[in-house]
Formats: sequence, C-alpha cells, structure tokens
Amino acid sequence: MKPLLIIYFSGAGNTKAVSEYIKRCVDEKYAAEIYPVEKLSDDFSFERYSAVIIGTPTYHSEPAKPLMDFLGRISPNRNIPAFIFATCGLYPENSLRILGKKCLEHSVVPIYYASYRCSASDGILLAPFMKCWFKNEKGLSEKIKKDVSIFFGRLKAQAKADMPRYKWYAPLNYPNKMLGKAVTFPIYLHKDRCVKCGKCEKNCPQSAVSNKDGYPVINRADCINCYRCIHHCPGMALSLYKNRAVEKVWEKDGDLS
Repeated sequence: MKPLLIIYFSGAGNTKAVSEYIKRCVDEKYAAEIYPVEKLSDDFSFERYSAVIIGTPTYHSEPAKPLMDFLGRISPNRNIPAFIFATCGLYPENSLRILGKKCLEHSVVPIYYASYRCSASDGILLAPFMKCWFKNEKGLSEKIKKDVSIFFGRLKAQAKADMPRYKWYAPLNYPNKMLGKAVTFPIYLHKDRCVKCGKCEKNCPQSAVSNKDGYPVINRADCINCYRCIHHCPGMALSLYKNRAVEKVWEKDGDLS
C-alpha cells in the first residue's frame, strides 16, 4: 500500500498535536508522511499517496484560510480518498462541510470526518481565569484511535464519499460569526518583554509580521487571528490587551503526549 499523507494547518498548536497523534496511530499499520500546509508548494504531487488526512482549526465557524487556499490550487489526476477533521474550542459548526465541499471540487473525496474539541486558543488569551479553555475533551486520544481505525476500514471497503451534514442550528451563530470576521482583535506588543528573536515574523503563516527597529509590527489586514505569534512568543511579549501582558499561553494537553 502506498503511504498515507497527513496535511494540516495549525495556529496555536491543537491541530498540529492532533495530526501528529493521528500519524502515530497510522504508523502502527502503514507508512505515513505529515506536513503543515505552509510547507507544501502549489505543484505538490498527491500521486504517490494512497489517501490523505486533512486537518483544520475552526476560525469563526470556518476552516483556516491557508488550508482552503492550498486546496483551491491543487489538481490531483485521480480521486483521492480522505479523512477530514476539525479542531474547535466549543463546536465546529459547518466548518467540516465547507472543507468537504472544497475537497470534492479538487478530486479529494472525504469518506470519513470527525471533530475534536480542544483547548480554546482565543479563550486562553481573553479569559485565562476559566480553566475550561485549557483542556481537551475527555478521552480524546481514544477517540482519535477509533476514528483512524474506522477510516482504515472504509479505505479497505473502498467506501464512497461521506459528506459532513449541514447543521441546521448554524445560522443561530451568524451574528457572532460575522462580528468575529469583521472585527479582529489588535495584537499589542509589550516591548519590555520582547527579546527581538524574530520568531513571530518567521513563523507567521500569512507573512503579516514585519520588523521595525528589531520589534515586530503586525499588519492587521493580513492577520487571520490564529494567534500563533502570541502563544509561541518566548517572552510572552504579545497580547490582546494593550495594558496587560498575557498570563498564560497554549500548551499541549497531556492526553496527546
């Protein structure tokens, strides 16, 4: 059997952690390769892979823009079976359905899908006093193992497309969704904490961070609020609050270690 491909976009780190755990599960039976979508070129070939697993975080009820942009540029020469998944702080709404439709448009055929409730990267920054934001759902690792096993079974059975269903309650969240997309939180720099390492500029998936006099400057027009820069700043120098530095940042939950 040809190797499986795992591709993902991850902001703070939830989707990366889940993707890496999925790879460990896959490795027990098959060879697998894993890549963050930023590392893949537009002419990346899917031909040497038997199937693909695609992961996205949920941002304002939608999949991550860098992943959707990448999928919009690919053109495999054959239909490739896929397992698609979304990580989310509370629930994924219709992000999986949006992702599935984009996949189908480009010869990637979802035959299984799942969502995983993980620590809320925005909640950690906005309300660090609420412990619920820091934990993944109970039994996450076992759930992932089960999903991978089901996906293997569907691959063996040559299952047909299985699209995520439309969630009828999604419109109830439209005001929050549209507000979240229209109003992005500015990211403030606390210079006294900045170590001028350039990590935020180097790691920004949207190239929205530039350098001025050794300090990061964030272009809000290009920022997708993945908060990777905040959560991975070694000096905890970036914050959503102008007058207060961050107290806590994202850490991998032990269930996926």
